[in-house]
Amino acid sequence: MKMMKGTLLFIAGCLMCGKMSAQHQGLFDEYRRKAGDQAEMFVGKVEPGYPPTLYYSHPYWLFDEFFPGEVVYNGLLYRNVPVRYDAYLKQLVVNTPVKRSNVYVPMHLVEKFVLGGTEYSRRNGEIMAILFSSPRMELVEQVNIVLKEEFVDKGKVMYDFKRDVKYYVLRGGQMHEVDKLKTVLKLFPGRKGVLKRFAKENSFNFKIHRQSSLISMIKYADELLAQPLK
Repeated sequence: MKMMKGTLLFIAGCLMCGKMSAQHQGLFDEYRRKAGDQAEMFVGKVEPGYPPTLYYSHPYWLFDEFFPGEVVYNGLLYRNVPVRYDAYLKQLVVNTPVKRSNVYVPMHLVEKFVLGGTEYSRRNGEIMAILFSSPRMELVEQVNIVLKEEFVDKGKVMYDFKRDVKYYVLRGGQMHEVDKLKTVLKLFPGRKGVLKRFAKENSFNFKIHRQSSLISMIKYADELLAQPLK
């Protein structure tokens, strides 16, 4: 009787395992079907996230939402991938096709990605936003984020991410930090007068609209360099 009972339990266990295996296989098949050729990118560690109960802010480069992007991963271009970039961990995050988890993409296989029309790729060993690029120069943005610990009521600890945004002109194999008109003019001494007049005519404000002002100035400087000096 005991032997028959054990046999029945064993059979029931096998049936349950078979049912669970079938369910897992079904989920995996659904994942493979939706991911298609991009399945290789969705095998990283699951992102734990930053719960608002512990963090005042988020560390993502732009927004904490996912947006469709393009990723060059392991030599292949993947389109319409829901991505966001964690600038604190320097980690690209993708949303899985079945939308059940967010996972980290192995960064050593990420060559570059495009988000919101802006390319992000490595310059000087760091992921940077390429704001302008030509055969003569590039203007890039670098975001560094540090985590600050703060104590609130009743000894509770909260965390906040502090951003440090810097801009560089890459020219002739050198990186030059630019943050205002003076630093831009210094890079182009032969066109200093023309650039200064251009900035004045367009009323650029490098304190309030630093990024857009720098982009306009560097684009114009590049156009000038393409022309012979008079």
